[in-house]
Amino acid sequence: MTDDAGNLALSAHILRHTLATNLLRGVDIVVVAELLGHARLDTTRRYTLPTHADVEDAVGRLPIDQ
Repeated sequence: MTDDAGNLALSAHILRHTLATNLLRGVDIVVVAELLGHARLDTTRRYTLPTHADVEDAVGRLPIDQ
């Protein structure tokens, strides 16, 4: 994300979303909620932005009966 001058625009809010999303790739959402200080998992869910690759990885981990 960049500002009008083309400089990298970071804020505490953006960094918090990035932290939550990256943590969820290997940490249970309950632990992420605790780290972020959220009382409700719904709040934590709004902070996370899974990518298409994250969704594909999750589906790929499902056991397949053969």
